[in-house]
Amino acid sequence: MLSIYPGGQILPSHRNVSVPWQAKALAFQIFDKAPFGERLYYYFQNKVTKTLPRALSPTSKTGSAQISHAKLLATRQKDLSGLSLLEIGAGWDLYANLIYYCYGIDHQIAVDIRRWARAETVNSVICHLQKDPPPDCIRVPQTLVCDENFEADLNNNYGIDYYAPFDATSTGFATGSIDVIFTTSVLEHVPAEVCAAIFREFRRIISPGGIMRHTIDYSDHYSHADPSITAYNYLRFSEAAWRLLNPSIHYQNRLRTPDFVNICQHAGFKVAACDEWIGLEEDLAKVNVHRSFARYSREELMALGAHFLIMPD
Repeated sequence: MLSIYPGGQILPSHRNVSVPWQAKALAFQIFDKAPFGERLYYYFQNKVTKTLPRALSPTSKTGSAQISHAKLLATRQKDLSGLSLLEIGAGWDLYANLIYYCYGIDHQIAVDIRRWARAETVNSVICHLQKDPPPDCIRVPQTLVCDENFEADLNNNYGIDYYAPFDATSTGFATGSIDVIFTTSVLEHVPAEVCAAIFREFRRIISPGGIMRHTIDYSDHYSHADPSITAYNYLRFSEAAWRLLNPSIHYQNRLRTPDFVNICQHAGFKVAACDEWIGLEEDLAKVNVHRSFARYSREELMALGAHFLIMPD
């Protein structure tokens, strides 16, 4: 099923400043190589671009993917409290996990490759959700967390076990112990071979009858802050050229729907549903697509993202 959205954009980018993409690529190169680069990255977003803490109103739009994840669960099971949920890519503020808490999920594992999350950003989400809770939720977060007891506060108050840095290819979780696996705007940042290994681990740990839902944003993320380029800009570059513009701290794999379908199937999953959204033909026409993308059809290149519902085969 192909869903078309105006401008090809469904995921909010949470950006309120315009930054030339070349300058942003250079900044990411610096953050990637500098000592304490992750702290510099946070400082840059907090003090310079002022994109952290994020602008999250209205929740019905900024959390649309996470809300749809939770509501999908509710159509399958009325009481979500007993589910074991794994979220890959918890990010700066655990926004997704706090939304899932609002819908009644009592046990979550939130992991990330880097330890981005901190009390300031998480508390910003808690305060936001108190004022603007997700539609039809059953509760809202009440208690702030502190950096000194960050993991304990998350576990005691919200049932969230937070692990970062964490290797999602080798979780150490018991076989068949996870009922639900979600990601939102995460898998586009994972190298293809690592993504394949993660899905093999997903297949080991997911319970019989478990489900996964992944929202993947294929757009060139530099375009989120630079209106002078389109969401297809990165298709201009060869793999070698793109490698120079693609540091690990802001990595984008440039994979499309057929690639993710293949990864799922090779890991032993079936894709139960794949809802894509596409961009504008005139935006793609502005880009001289590199020959390395010739294996894709025009329609496959037009896709800017997809929601995947996936189950064990």
